[in-house]
Amino acid sequence: MTIGIWRIATTSISIFGFLWLLIEPLGLFIPDAITLGLSGYISLLVSSMLISIFLRFPKKSISRKLSSPNSTIEIKLGDIFQEKGHLVVGFNDVFDTEIGEIIAEPSVQGQFLLKVYKSEKIKLDTDIEEALKTHKERGKEDLSKLKGNQRRYPIGTTISLGNFDRRYFLVAYGSMGNDLKIQSNADCIWHSLSNLWEQVRLKGHGEQISIPVIGSNLARTNLPRVVLVKLIITSFLIGSKEEFIARKLTIVIPPQDLEYVNLYDLEDFLKTAVF
Repeated sequence: MTIGIWRIATTSISIFGFLWLLIEPLGLFIPDAITLGLSGYISLLVSSMLISIFLRFPKKSISRKLSSPNSTIEIKLGDIFQEKGHLVVGFNDVFDTEIGEIIAEPSVQGQFLLKVYKSEKIKLDTDIEEALKTHKERGKEDLSKLKGNQRRYPIGTTISLGNFDRRYFLVAYGSMGNDLKIQSNADCIWHSLSNLWEQVRLKGHGEQISIPVIGSNLARTNLPRVVLVKLIITSFLIGSKEEFIARKLTIVIPPQDLEYVNLYDLEDFLKTAVF
């Protein structure tokens, strides 16, 4: 919000200066017709502010269409589970699901269990185990991990749950330590996104897909949310140029995270990045 107010203020000053430069010279030629005075000055100031608010009012979403392929990237505030189409849920490398000490309830993983699986942890675990069968040979037991699941899968492992109309792509983007803290970095996220797009191509059927800002909050990447969003955008752009992924990618940011994200900066980035 602070960023939005500052942008409105600076734009207002620019507009005021522009209008002043237009009006002031006219006063030299038609002084009787143009006499600003205090009331005229205030009117000019108010007009500049109103125009600035109209142009720079804080947005809840921004979008940009790719020239090729026929895809759209949208960034919006909201609840990812309210979005239509397929969803992405970030997981750790052991696909833990237990809410509490291991998985935070407010996290996307925690909400996935509560909202999609109605807190039926056993059913979620069963579905994940079934989906991981094709990756079984790549998994390795880690008996030193005392809580939660012990079978580790390579970073980037992606499975899909759900059905044709609504798939949930679970991607392992970080490693869960024995201290129950997830560790990840830009390389891990980039690799995970590349694997994710591959699975979306196979099972998403080109339909729209929504993704949270994976790597934020408890993932300890030490990367600002804006950088993570740009990473997702760049990965999707490059992947789309290689082969079509989906007709629309929506990056969903929780409203409470708005103070950490400069939507104006992301809008400028989209304008320059999309080609």
